[in-house]
Amino acid sequence: MQEINIQHRRVGVIMLHGACSMSCLFCITENTLSEMTPKQVEKVLEIVKGREMESVVFGGGEPLQWKYPLSHSINLAKTMGLHTQVGTNGVGLTPNVIENLNADRYVLPLDSNNPQVHNYLRKGFRKHYDLIKQRLKYLTEKGIPFTVSTVVCKINLDMLNEITAFLLHLWEKGAKIHAWHLYRFLPLGRNGFKNADMLNISKNEYFDKIEEIKKRDLPFFVYRRPNMQLSKEVDFFWVEEDHIKIGSEVWREKNSPFCLCK
Repeated sequence: MQEINIQHRRVGVIMLHGACSMSCLFCITENTLSEMTPKQVEKVLEIVKGREMESVVFGGGEPLQWKYPLSHSINLAKTMGLHTQVGTNGVGLTPNVIENLNADRYVLPLDSNNPQVHNYLRKGFRKHYDLIKQRLKYLTEKGIPFTVSTVVCKINLDMLNEITAFLLHLWEKGAKIHAWHLYRFLPLGRNGFKNADMLNISKNEYFDKIEEIKKRDLPFFVYRRPNMQLSKEVDFFWVEEDHIKIGSEVWREKNSPFCLCK
């Protein structure tokens, strides 16, 4: 098993809860996630700050479905000197919500520039592709930074060039695209495991395709994300049975049922 170094991680992902209004085919979230309380979030922020991380991502599940005021936790993180991000499916990210949250950056999904393919992979909201385009257009017009995430799988492996072209178009329109995260599909979670045969790709297929994109020297960061359990930059925090769990500690255990880090 590869050793996980927790000393130089820069980003903490807070998985507020496991609930989501959508049911994406590759969803890696486990049903065991409990809902964090604001006090638990505050404790996690203290851990993140204590480890000298620079940024925090509020995620889930769907963070905009968290029953507590997310804006309060974002404000708290900011007072601690942390850069704040919200990783969302975009359904609840209306202009009013964006103004209320006042996060530094938003993370939105785009898994194909073909509406039918994107909507097939991202189930649970009719015309989700159109919604994402609207959200990205609004963020672009308002000059609000964002990151785009794509789960690379068998279905969209040969469609990444079209996403590249779309992101370049947004960039030319003035979009503040910070990065494009390209996640390799992993057969984990409530939907990823059961859809593995349909979506799985080899490491070579994944790395070859991402290398092809990175060679284009795009004007925003392009990040390979083959397995976030092995990330040297990102750590994850969640609650199970009222206990805060830290990914780098859970996944280093060889016998963890959720570990793909061998």
